[in-house]
Amino acid sequence: MATPIPVTIVSGFLGSGKTTLLNRILNSDTGMRVAVMVNDFGAINIDSELIVGQTDAMINLANGCICCTVESDLIEQLSRLIDSPNRPEYLIIEASGVSNPAKIVSTLRYPQFANRLSIDSTITVVDANQFADLEGDMAQLAMEQLDVADIVLLNKTDIASPEQVAAFRTRWGYPGIRLYETRHCDVPLSLILGTGHFDAHDLEENSLEQRQQPCVLHHDDHHHCDEHCHVGYHHEAHDQLFETWYWECEQPLSLSLLRSALATLPTTIYRAKGFCQLAELPDHCAVLHLVGSRHDIHPGEPWRNGPRTTRLVFIGTRGGFDREALEQTFSVCIAQSEVA
Repeated sequence: MATPIPVTIVSGFLGSGKTTLLNRILNSDTGMRVAVMVNDFGAINIDSELIVGQTDAMINLANGCICCTVESDLIEQLSRLIDSPNRPEYLIIEASGVSNPAKIVSTLRYPQFANRLSIDSTITVVDANQFADLEGDMAQLAMEQLDVADIVLLNKTDIASPEQVAAFRTRWGYPGIRLYETRHCDVPLSLILGTGHFDAHDLEENSLEQRQQPCVLHHDDHHHCDEHCHVGYHHEAHDQLFETWYWECEQPLSLSLLRSALATLPTTIYRAKGFCQLAELPDHCAVLHLVGSRHDIHPGEPWRNGPRTTRLVFIGTRGGFDREALEQTFSVCIAQSEVA
């Protein structure tokens, strides 16, 4: 019987830096044949295109939340991967920013995967500057992601204050957790891959000690508490908490007008990402990332054959933004020479 494939689960709230971490892993010499499963929440899977390494080993899971609607696709893809004649030596599963990774852990522990897959580590990436500002259901979800982690990357410490970092360590630095402070998810891979320290029972005990809260049930949705339920986990389907808006434009945009538009977005939009055609950068695709009020636009790969199109995905609270207003906001970003 073949050796079980070790699996690392990467989770974290919207914009924490998961894709940055994956790019670091895939563009490093791991000495292993690594496969990656990517799950994004929205109309298109932008995350899979933002990952720049080893695209031949990329598996896109069906769009939607991996812990609510995509489990069947995850099981099917895992089964195919295990039985593949060119099976990987290591597997990384990136959950969307709105997912609770506890469901993935439970899936990997199903009997059909016994002795075929082994959970090596569960990594949660945290935006050190954003975490304390999350409220309500968003804070609940971010804490659920932490509850399942045996490795925490406290990321973006270069823009967080010392007080924010210290407060997080005080709250979440419980025994058994390995917590690393990072900038741009720069961490030695030997600390996060091939560790073999994951223990679901220990994590459940830590969660009980930390939270001591009853299971929250929402009787108006389709979820129910089963044998995989962890104390304190929020069972509302995440498509009831979040919604996405997708914008596509075939005309070049003005960089200054685009930055102005991003600055006016409502605070109910937590994340935006995608690719832009800029008038100021005619030969290269521009990559856009927005987290809260912070945004970054930088040159990407040269345009290849095919249409040069801006494609952006926005993720926010359900009912928290006006789609028509957003359409108007970004339509005025078209470079003036194109309008004339």
